[in-house]
Amino acid sequence: MASFILSSGTNNMSHLQNITLCLTIGKRPYELRQTLESLLSKLQFPNIIAINDFGDEESNNVFHELCPHGKLIDLGYNLGHHKAIDYMYERVETPYVLHCEDDWVFDSTPNLEGIINFLQSDQKITMVCLRKISDMEFSEIQNSLIINRQSSFVDTVEVHHIHDQWYGYSFNPHIASLDNWKKLKPFSQYKKERHISRSYRRLNCHLVYLQQGSCEHIGFNSVANPEPLTWLHKLKNKISG
Repeated sequence: MASFILSSGTNNMSHLQNITLCLTIGKRPYELRQTLESLLSKLQFPNIIAINDFGDEESNNVFHELCPHGKLIDLGYNLGHHKAIDYMYERVETPYVLHCEDDWVFDSTPNLEGIINFLQSDQKITMVCLRKISDMEFSEIQNSLIINRQSSFVDTVEVHHIHDQWYGYSFNPHIASLDNWKKLKPFSQYKKERHISRSYRRLNCHLVYLQQGSCEHIGFNSVANPEPLTWLHKLKNKISG
């Protein structure tokens, strides 16, 4: 069994009781190990749920090893990404979630107290995204449009004004209230992530990033939606949106 030490520096311990670590996993056991070891070395979550919509034994074994008290959902059949998240969120009993996929590495500890207080202070914020803004693929022009905000809780970055459809919602690692999901549930009614983002944007809601992000992406290929093999597949994807 792996042993982790909770890092100090922020008042996170009491807030961990109000957050469930929610993980979508499958077919990337090596990346999953990096994700869990880097995150759990900083925060020890009493509430953890993961759903493996692909059912591979290797990923399940990594989860059981590193999260022995966590709940693993493996239904034995494929739901699809958005429906799997709905299924997992229906079983969350805390007011907040830290949503994470299985291909990220964390190098710092997010300030849970500050993030939760910030979310409570502004109902138009869908989530606080933990991805480093430097890890985003912004152009030079887009970078010049980024807005940095300071608050008494956490310092954030706003980018929703850069695009009229994105940055309302993201499945990148983030902290959000469960009520935020309830506004639009089920996610399975939406075909793609950007369609969820559009719906939040229509509600005049948007996400923010931490100025000092906590994680970077280590995955390159989507397990659920691999890169199309032919120009025809790419054209069909572009047309379908």
